[in-house]
Amino acid sequence: MNRLSSRQRKLVYFVAILLLLIPIFILGRPASRDSQGGVLAQLRRPQGQELGLSEHNLGRVDPTSAAMNLVLLGMRGVAVNLLWMDYIKQQETKNWAQVRSTTESITMLQPHYLQIWRYHGWNLAYNVAAEWDDVRDRYYWIKEGAKFIEDGTEYNRFSPELNFEIGRILGQKIGIADEWRVYRRYFNPDGRQYEGLSDSEKGDPDPRYRGGVDPELNPDRLDNFLAARKFYEKANDLEGRGFAQHLMMRHIFRQYPYRCRLDNNGLLNREGYYGDFVLNEWTLAQRDWIDGYGQELFATGEGFSVNMELPSEVHYSRLARSQGVEVGQVRRMVRSFQNVVNYRYWRTRALSESEPQTAEAHQKLFEGEELFKQNEMTKARAMLVEGLSRLDEVLGRYDDLISEDLTVEEALWGLLLIKKIDELLERPPADDLPLSGLWNRHLKDKVPTLQFDFNRRFGGL
Repeated sequence: MNRLSSRQRKLVYFVAILLLLIPIFILGRPASRDSQGGVLAQLRRPQGQELGLSEHNLGRVDPTSAAMNLVLLGMRGVAVNLLWMDYIKQQETKNWAQVRSTTESITMLQPHYLQIWRYHGWNLAYNVAAEWDDVRDRYYWIKEGAKFIEDGTEYNRFSPELNFEIGRILGQKIGIADEWRVYRRYFNPDGRQYEGLSDSEKGDPDPRYRGGVDPELNPDRLDNFLAARKFYEKANDLEGRGFAQHLMMRHIFRQYPYRCRLDNNGLLNREGYYGDFVLNEWTLAQRDWIDGYGQELFATGEGFSVNMELPSEVHYSRLARSQGVEVGQVRRMVRSFQNVVNYRYWRTRALSESEPQTAEAHQKLFEGEELFKQNEMTKARAMLVEGLSRLDEVLGRYDDLISEDLTVEEALWGLLLIKKIDELLERPPADDLPLSGLWNRHLKDKVPTLQFDFNRRFGGL
């Protein structure tokens, strides 16, 4: 068998290298004044930026740093690991400015790694924010977390997860934290529920916004849950177009934009707003939940799909027949899906809250507590008793609500206020209060927690 000479082998290698360089040149040729460049250069042009191929921020890494030296050697992963170690040390020493700088360097090196954006945004909004004593500083870092993840969507425009995480910070972190009343006034000082408050009591504390809103997160000047809804809707849109999310089961993931109006209305009530506007909002929330979320189809894993809202046996039979399965199978899976997201409770609550009598019950309980704060004990007690009586009537029509935490805690809080008033007025304990059965039922689980919250709020009066 004839062997190629050394010179011939070198010539073959040289020709092979030239042939391999041709497609590389075609694909990677940079753009110039007279040419659009190769395929990749054309994809990086403005009309193709949604593909996320242009990592232009890589050049902003310090060129003298060890990270850049490793990147130039093709060791980007090693550079990121070193920066992670720096990040941990900086957080332990509470060097927050350097934490943000290191974070930016990491994302410049790995802009398409979703976990980095998700983790750092969550860390800023929850862990870093918790390190500060002043509520204004905590609010600043919560916003920084949301903005950081929003920056990540520039490189990951088809990620449902990043948009979902922004929605979760704007909705749940701002709307559920212990300081939610203050955060909501910071986020949207134009809300109807803040009419009559002075400018010093509302508006973003950042002096750049002069008591207004942060336009980067709330350009439409919405309440926090309604602003979050826009990001949840974008996440659902991307997920519906086939871009995967790996956070949770699909029927849980897709409920969030529909829940936003429900959650926002609940906070409007807790802030003492009960007018026609809120009643209408509850009606809209009911339609969203039933006609929107309730009609979405979800695969069961058993070869057929179901939706949450099937109001009669006819609908169960029709869905079963259309997919060639037994009615019992459909009923079992619908019930299972509903239980996971508490679908029936939210449907019932939206229906009950859209009625004036329910709003009146909430309002009287709210006003009774306000009178208690003003030391108007006799008036407060009468108002609270009337509020509990109205709530008892509502629960008589919507008995599904009697076992749910939010309703139970509202009733128990009213009973706790009355018992404290009786103690302060040196009156014997009343045994005929409306909904007093709830007190005895939850004496060992919910009552101690509420008593602790009461003592913390009112100083153990």
